[in-house]
Amino acid sequence: MKSAEVDTSGFQNIVLMLIGVLVIMLVSNVLTIISNPENIKIGAVVTGTVYDETDDEKTFIPPKFQNMRQDPLYIDVEANRLIIYGGIANAEKKEVAARDLMFEGNEFEKFLDEVEQVKSTRYIVLLLRPGSAVFQRRLRQVIRDRKIDVGFEPWEADRPIVVGVGGA
Repeated sequence: MKSAEVDTSGFQNIVLMLIGVLVIMLVSNVLTIISNPENIKIGAVVTGTVYDETDDEKTFIPPKFQNMRQDPLYIDVEANRLIIYGGIANAEKKEVAARDLMFEGNEFEKFLDEVEQVKSTRYIVLLLRPGSAVFQRRLRQVIRDRKIDVGFEPWEADRPIVVGVGGA
């Protein structure tokens, strides 16, 4: 009985090319992450302090998904304005137009001054509305220049923002 010879060299070349492409993709992803680590920060939309109030006693319940070291402060970012939800000293909502950021002592700078003092326990979450890409990049750079942690969340245009009592 004769045995049939099978040439697998063509198949081996295809497998080697596929492995090469996968290695190139892996290397390019690693280089992208290393060259721009700011793009991999994750923001949280949950506050860090959750309490169960039963029998007039507060019991701390750690949330499952969130930044466990810091509590967030929220900024609603639209194309031409931002709205600061709460702050360190007071919990009122402040609206700042993009053109007002050019002037020294604006509400956003005052807010950043407050956050800078407690940046070990607080961080900023930018809630990004459609059309806010250019504006939010400028804001993120200003926040990072002050060494304040920042996260961001895409947010629908008509979706309301509900901030809990007692914190941002």
